[in-house]
Amino acid sequence: RKLNGILADEMGLGKTIQTISLLASLACDKGVWGPHLIVVPTTIIMNWEMEFKKWCPGLKILTYFGSQKERKIKRHGWSKENSFHVCITSYKLVIQDHFAFRRKKWYYMILDEAQNIKNFKSQR
Repeated sequence: RKLNGILADEMGLGKTIQTISLLASLACDKGVWGPHLIVVPTTIIMNWEMEFKKWCPGLKILTYFGSQKERKIKRHGWSKENSFHVCITSYKLVIQDHFAFRRKKWYYMILDEAQNIKNFKSQR
């Protein structure tokens, strides 16, 4: 059974921490280690990484950003199981590198600031 949800609290109420707690619970309680994809505005990629390191250092995090060459290097090894548990990237890069993201089977996809998405036929 597939479940979806929306966490729509006001700013500053800990949605990031709640999300990290969910992924930690899935890993520890259910043995579901991912891979999970978190798509965020470019300006907060590093914030998400810092929060994971602070609250759940046991999960391997891949921050997917940088030049085209740097991203290609980061994609190398994606096919290996458990090369990372969580990938954090931006809306822009999901669109730009859609070929790579579509090939990966993600357990959960989390959209931070989901007002950044439009319908599936649009570029964003």
